[in-house]
Amino acid sequence: MASQHPFYSHFLSNPVAKPPCRMSNANMYGFFVKIEPLKVQHFIDSTLNLVATDELYFQGLGEYALLTFTDIEKIASLTPPFSEQGWMQETDIIIWLPIAQVEKQDNDESISHLYWYPAFICVNNVYALINGRETWGYNKYLCDYQMPSSVDKPTDFSVSLECFKHFSTTSKLQSYQLFSVTKNAATQPESMLAALEDFGEQVANLLDGDHLGIDFSLLKQLLNGFVNPQMDQILFKQFPDGNADKAVYQAVLHSPSEIKKSISSNCSVVIISYICSN
Repeated sequence: MASQHPFYSHFLSNPVAKPPCRMSNANMYGFFVKIEPLKVQHFIDSTLNLVATDELYFQGLGEYALLTFTDIEKIASLTPPFSEQGWMQETDIIIWLPIAQVEKQDNDESISHLYWYPAFICVNNVYALINGRETWGYNKYLCDYQMPSSVDKPTDFSVSLECFKHFSTTSKLQSYQLFSVTKNAATQPESMLAALEDFGEQVANLLDGDHLGIDFSLLKQLLNGFVNPQMDQILFKQFPDGNADKAVYQAVLHSPSEIKKSISSNCSVVIISYICSN
């Protein structure tokens, strides 16, 4: 028997961070890493482009993704009654893919918008995992991690989670380190992106190239979103049926994140107030 009731019933006593949410006192560290564009496009085709149309589809940009480690001191819903229930600490490790929205008209194609796609997310507490998957539909996992306890004490970064090291009938699900970022000359404070006002231009220079076919100002606007009023995220949200063969819901959503205040340090961007909605 299936119910056609239009409202979702939250289980009693579930801590829910229903959007929009405010994230306060967060330290964000970012690294640009090389990617394999063909594999990235395959991932985009198997997620975002499942809902592509004859008029619109999505493609990856360039040869770099952004890897961020963000320690959030407080995250809380701004939606009653959840806004009255309390707050929690959360740490997010995210692989962001720069994405172009391509529109087709007659025989022409043009890029109409650029987004950041949080393609893979790891978090440190189970309620962040539950909210991320059930409310947002994120590709989110529970992890162990290492990152600096403060911007004044830089350390190595790493992420470990339970997974199969190899796919085989004898493989056991257990914790493995997925990746790490170690200290070296390239990650010392003097060579990091310290000046927020130059962030977009410096990184646009990194990603800029003839193969992108994108206006430089549009690319700079995408990158400036991390430190200016709004960061444009695009999400692939889906929920499976009982056999996990078909999707009972599948959509691409735009999730703007408004940055209320930010300051810079010598080796990170510190986000003071960060509001997400979809």
